[in-house]
Amino acid sequence: LNESSWQSAQVISDFMKPVTFEPAVSRTEARLLWDANALYIGFRAYDKDVWGYFEESDDTTCREDVLEVFVQPDPEKESYYNFEINVRGACLDAYHVKPRAGMGKRWTRWDCPGLKIATKVQGTVNEYEDEDTYWQLEVAIPFASLPSLDGRSPSAGDRWQFHLSRYDYSIYLEESPELTSCAPLTEVNYH
Repeated sequence: LNESSWQSAQVISDFMKPVTFEPAVSRTEARLLWDANALYIGFRAYDKDVWGYFEESDDTTCREDVLEVFVQPDPEKESYYNFEINVRGACLDAYHVKPRAGMGKRWTRWDCPGLKIATKVQGTVNEYEDEDTYWQLEVAIPFASLPSLDGRSPSAGDRWQFHLSRYDYSIYLEESPELTSCAPLTEVNYH
């Protein structure tokens, strides 16, 4: 995340708790970039207790430290995508064609071809006896892999909606897990 392209991107750092809108205890920073081929998301999640065991695609990664991306390319349509990614790079990816029409396997059968994920840890994963500093996540979501775009890339002036969120299960938090979001959510539901 220290490459010049990331450094020039606006930092999203106002992560807050749903409903109460209290600021996050564990700081999160995110950036978004895009080009003709993909949407890029970069996170830095400050965390004294980085952990994650899931390694398979579509594991229930939200049961451990995870960063999430929700993207809706067309706010006029109900469909959206979500990506839940842990420190090991395990990703639950889903294409929700119609919200509130079921969860789980119904939408996670879709896989995002060409999705690229990279993680980096400043600390030791799954060692709660020591204090970690942060973990980073970089994601590249190819536009060609998003069915609702019909092979198109976004154009200047297009309006997308997005939401970035985090689950932090640190032993150093008074209340764990800490769920936070860059959006002021009025209920505890990232969807």
